[in-house]
Amino acid sequence: MTALAALAGCLGALGIVLIVRELRPAPPRLDAALARIQPTPLPSAMPVAEAASGSDRLGRWLAEHLARPVGMLAVPRADLALLGRTVERFMLDKLALFLTGLATPALFAALVTLTGGSPSWALPVLVGLGLAVVLAMVPDYNVRSTARARRRDFRYAFTSYLQLVVLEREAGAALNAALEEPAKITDGWPFQRVHQALSRARHAQQQPWRALADLGEEINVPDLVDLAHTAQIAGGEGAKMHDVLVAKIGSMRHEASAAARSEANSRTTAMWVPTSLLMLGFVILIGFPFFSKLLGAG
Repeated sequence: MTALAALAGCLGALGIVLIVRELRPAPPRLDAALARIQPTPLPSAMPVAEAASGSDRLGRWLAEHLARPVGMLAVPRADLALLGRTVERFMLDKLALFLTGLATPALFAALVTLTGGSPSWALPVLVGLGLAVVLAMVPDYNVRSTARARRRDFRYAFTSYLQLVVLEREAGAALNAALEEPAKITDGWPFQRVHQALSRARHAQQQPWRALADLGEEINVPDLVDLAHTAQIAGGEGAKMHDVLVAKIGSMRHEASAAARSEANSRTTAMWVPTSLLMLGFVILIGFPFFSKLLGAG
């Protein structure tokens, strides 16, 4: 009984640790960051890929056989690419939380049985399935919420980047130099992602707008794709490109301002509920002695 209690406590603690780990934003993986910088795999990295660990093989198998493009088993690949996380690690986290939720009610039922109780076998099975499904959705919620915030930050930073590009063009810089130089002025991750995409395009002798469009499709930022397509239509003419960049900056700032106002209005509306409850409690606190004496006198 003591051993089972200790085992149940360890599994419960493991579940709490996994939940806390999923709710905290994860730092980008070093191998994913290096893969974005290096367009082709290094020869020295080939033996490492062949000697993958058992967890990596399991994660790859889960990603190949269980992941679906839509539905409950859909993998947010664009969000994972934005956060620098791999699909394999994401599937392993879901599996670990699923097994934790599935086993915890059964262990508690076993403890109740050892203490003299007689719980129904159907209850831990149903609770375990429900808890397993809920815990398996925690990585999805964490990845999507974190990626939503980072995508918003990226759009803000990209607006500033385009403003710097316009200033470079007005100073007489060539198009490629005007695109690459502003991305080097800061260590912020949005500027680094743009700089990596432009560097890959320069090394592969591709158009910079094609690299920005690929980056927008990878991390699901439509502004990058729209800007790249508009720039390709405008061509390399300075006046047209200047007008395209200025129009895109104004459009993105207007959208950001509208989104900020909408979020502020929604939060203001949500504050009515706690404010109303606070005022109701204040009225009850003030009026209770009066009504209490009134009812006692009657």
